[in-house]
Amino acid sequence: MSKEAEMTDPTQLSQHIEALLLASDEPLSMKKLRGLLGEDISSADIRATISELESHYQNRGIRINTVAGGWQFRTAPEHAELIQQLWQVRTPRLSRSALETLAIIAYRQPATRGEIEALRGVKVSSNIIASLQERGWIKVLGRKEVPGRPHLYGTGRQFLIDFELNSLSDLPDSAQLMDEDEIQQIVAENQAELSESQDNAPPHQDDNSEQDPIYDNEQTSLQTETGNPEIIQADIGPAEQAS
Repeated sequence: MSKEAEMTDPTQLSQHIEALLLASDEPLSMKKLRGLLGEDISSADIRATISELESHYQNRGIRINTVAGGWQFRTAPEHAELIQQLWQVRTPRLSRSALETLAIIAYRQPATRGEIEALRGVKVSSNIIASLQERGWIKVLGRKEVPGRPHLYGTGRQFLIDFELNSLSDLPDSAQLMDEDEIQQIVAENQAELSESQDNAPPHQDDNSEQDPIYDNEQTSLQTETGNPEIIQADIGPAEQAS
């Protein structure tokens, strides 16, 4: 049987896609799958095959998840505690300050550091920005055309992958968190307070103080659309990458 004939066979196509998704360490997009399987395989056939595989794995220990615009095998969430026992070393969780910074960027992007500080009411440590960039959760999108041309930050693809989001539209509706009028009021109040504190601050003040740490042992909750707090344990180590 020729390779083309094999690839058009539903069973062979299912096995090929299953193997590719299992071997890949990142979500595979439709474009990537077609490039690997051959352009003669239609997107409709690939989607239909993946749908069948999703049904097959629905009640098993691993699932096919739609993440960051692609598909990826991940362990079922109900087995997370068991899988974490495979690793003895856990990376530290991000602090509330770091997660607040990440949340503001995710919802308000593109956002400058000054805008983040205005919303939080405190200065943002350079170490926090650097840590989020190292994880691939945020990236520089450009510069804002204002005096000083500050960097504009937005989320990166790794943010979608690690938080199991297909796109930013999967984030809880920001209106459930706080309306725009409240946000603007907080920004105005915090900008005034920040300006006053900077005027009174001693020279050479370090903006990386321990008052705004990168890591913390506390869990941070974000309110979801259902009104239930969702615990985000932002310690993406080997165990969570496997999931």
